[in-house]
Amino acid sequence: MTKQYRLIEKIGEGSFSNVLKCQNIKNGKHYACKLMKQTFLSYEQANNLREIQCLQSLQHHANIIDLKEIVFNKKNGALAIIIELMDTNLYEFMKNKKKLLSESLCQLYIYQILKGLDYIHRNGIFHRDIKPENILIKNDTVKIADFGSCQSFNSTQPHTEYISTRWYRAPECLLTDGWYTFKMDIWSVGCVFAEILSMHPLFPGTNEVDQINQIHSVLGSPSPELLAKFKKSKHMSFQFPPSIGCGVSVKLYTLSRKAITIIELLCRYDPDFRFE
Repeated sequence: MTKQYRLIEKIGEGSFSNVLKCQNIKNGKHYACKLMKQTFLSYEQANNLREIQCLQSLQHHANIIDLKEIVFNKKNGALAIIIELMDTNLYEFMKNKKKLLSESLCQLYIYQILKGLDYIHRNGIFHRDIKPENILIKNDTVKIADFGSCQSFNSTQPHTEYISTRWYRAPECLLTDGWYTFKMDIWSVGCVFAEILSMHPLFPGTNEVDQINQIHSVLGSPSPELLAKFKKSKHMSFQFPPSIGCGVSVKLYTLSRKAITIIELLCRYDPDFRFE
């Protein structure tokens, strides 16, 4: 790393990596360096990392973080993923704002997120962890980042059960043991849109049971037919008392009808009827 890049400061940390601001010694440009906590035996092993494979197949889209270089240290097995440097993420951006964002700005952001997500999905990948922390911003351009949880459409169900941060997790991820599709990403975008408009999480569950209760308090409980669709496994057994829910328009009563409609389309309980 030190021969090619000068490390400047730590700007973030996740479960599997530290994120550092760095400068390319040759061209003087600044980048973000995602330094993986895991070490690797070879460049080939490192290059097989799912996140790298996804980034390589999703190059040069205006709303997806751009991979610049992969740096592997043979001596210690360290791996650094060099990506473009953005100003902040959506979570920090909202946290530092003293007032609500304009609806037009929120719509601009969500439009860009959906454009990026459409490109991801058309390339046979679903992200699986769409949340404000993974949406990066620079000069009102937003880009989807952190592909550490991504999955191929070709992967066999059931998928990994525990994916995506709880508040943005779709019902099918909570109620089935891994039987979900790319439509889970659409739900997450709806939750993000509601949050940037209201400055509050749409479904802030304290645990998985409370998460379902939060969803039902707004959308109502699912029909027996929908629950039957979710019961892909013999081990899955759930029943809910019938409830109608207050509706998105009541929960987010200050928003425009247009914004409410978009959230309702993105956050349909049945993934088959969720907006694509």
